[in-house]
Amino acid sequence: MPLQEELVDLARTYLARQEEWSALAQRLRFNLGKITYPDALEADLLYPVKAQKPNGKFAAVDGGLGAEEFHGLDLLVLRALAVQFEYNDGKLVKHVYHPSRRPEALLQARAGLEQFEKLRFISLYRLKAELSCAIEVMEKHAPDYLLIDGSLAPLVSDKPPEDSQFRQLYAEVVELYRKLYSTAASRSINLVGVTKDSRGRRFIDMLSSSMPESAAALEHASDTAFLDLLLKEGERTFAFRYSAAPSQNPVLKDLGEWAGRILTFYIKPVAGDRPLRIEFLAAAAPFEQISQVMTGLCRLHPHYAYPAVLIEADLRAAMEPKEVEGVVADLSARLGRHRFMPLRRNSRPFR
Repeated sequence: MPLQEELVDLARTYLARQEEWSALAQRLRFNLGKITYPDALEADLLYPVKAQKPNGKFAAVDGGLGAEEFHGLDLLVLRALAVQFEYNDGKLVKHVYHPSRRPEALLQARAGLEQFEKLRFISLYRLKAELSCAIEVMEKHAPDYLLIDGSLAPLVSDKPPEDSQFRQLYAEVVELYRKLYSTAASRSINLVGVTKDSRGRRFIDMLSSSMPESAAALEHASDTAFLDLLLKEGERTFAFRYSAAPSQNPVLKDLGEWAGRILTFYIKPVAGDRPLRIEFLAAAAPFEQISQVMTGLCRLHPHYAYPAVLIEADLRAAMEPKEVEGVVADLSARLGRHRFMPLRRNSRPFR
């Protein structure tokens, strides 16, 4: 099929799905209170949320990294830091950085990695750095809320096979997750994961199981793609458990009792942006309080719903290309004639 015809066909398919999802969203709103969702932790599908002005201490952790791939060697340069904003009646009155405004980068290197192991190597070291930083800032600064960029649980892709050289590193990361949860719980800190571009299926599967006649329409939907049509500004979904069967999940089962305590809902803080996936620990603040606080934090811009403290953490942690280039140049100078060999695809003498 010629490219132009493929584009026309793709556009038609996308528009048809959007119309189908929009019609389903309207039907769900019309039938509020008439459909039950067995896995939900609340009775209704949707709840209004009144934004609450931030008050207290809000810390956020993020990491930045740069990866360079050479012939036979993978380099990883990364940093993790935390930012804490203190608010009084919605106004920022104080801020601190941990361990500093621009901490020194860390270097990791591995040789002989297959492609999938290289990706795991990057992910696990990033998680280790970020989790360690998160625990430190809780112990040192005792925020009211600690925000994590992304999920509160590791991904299935992070878990290496038994014979992997990263098995011990994975075990260390799992232990850090456990310490993250226990530290937050023991110090009454609200631990919250904020996923800006979620592609989860659990919420969609819950809808499909409660409305089998709509399962086909939802087959190609992801959570925020559909919820952008369902949620209005200042609304959230019901809360639900991260996993229906954590003991059967190959990664969640490693978290022990904590796996069953990770809860989730979606909020739409502003009309001009998509919903956010919010994860938190059970027995923290009530659902309504967390949703009100997070909605208030995420109303910084009418077209960009995200907490300012997480934006600051991301900007401070970001790894500049020149930093990675400087590390590579310094290491190359120390190797002398045993210099790094670039990959063949990056060293062609012609185009």
